[in-house]
Formats: sequence, C-alpha cells, structure tokens
Amino acid sequence: MGMQQLLLITVGVIIVALMIFTGINLMRSYFETANRDQLISTLYDLGVLAQQHYKKPTVQGGGGSRYTGWTIPRQLRNTQAGTIRATVRPTRIDFTATGKEIGRNNRTVVRITSRVNNNGIRITITN
Repeated sequence: MGMQQLLLITVGVIIVALMIFTGINLMRSYFETANRDQLISTLYDLGVLAQQHYKKPTVQGGGGSRYTGWTIPRQLRNTQAGTIRATVRPTRIDFTATGKEIGRNNRTVVRITSRVNNNGIRITITN
C-alpha cells in the first residue's frame, strides 16, 4: 500500500505543477494581449485627433490639410499601457507605441506602429 500512496503523491505533484505552469502562461498571454489592445486603442484615438487637425481649416486652429503643428496630448504620451512617440510630417504622422509587457518574441516589450495620412489610419503590430 505504501508504493501506491507514493505513486499517487508523485502523480498529484506533477499534475499540480503542470496546472501552475499553464496558469502562469495563460496569465502572461492575457497581460500581453491586454497591453497590445490598450496601445492599439490609444493609437486609433490619436489618429482620429490628428485627422481632425488635418481637416480643420487654419483659421479655426487646425492644420488646413497639413499635419504640421499637431502634437500628442500630454496625458497620452505616457500611459499605464506604455509610451507613445510621434514623427509629424506635413502629409502624415508616424506613431510608435512601446508597451510594458513582454511581446510575442519573448524578449522585448510589445511594440505597435501606426501611420496616419489623408487615406486613413493604418496600425501594424511589430511585436
């Protein structure tokens, strides 16, 4: 009877270890996806703000068919999800969002790029 109990304890420990390992991986995957989704949402909102600036006439405080003069609102530069940078050109804006969770390559953090121009908003998942 002692060998059966030892075998059951060993199998139980292995099963519990596998469940803990799976739970940690699921949690990490959830945090990574949530971080990526937050950055994508913020980039989309910034793209809409930039297009509003582009379409608004200069006499009303807009860009008058130019992105020049537009800046990221201060509260959206550094968020809980990560940091966002923009390169503003007259005909487009290129955004780079760097997250806080490790991304798909398991080495570097989540990274999303976005390009806003008169054709729309294009978001690309880099990591």
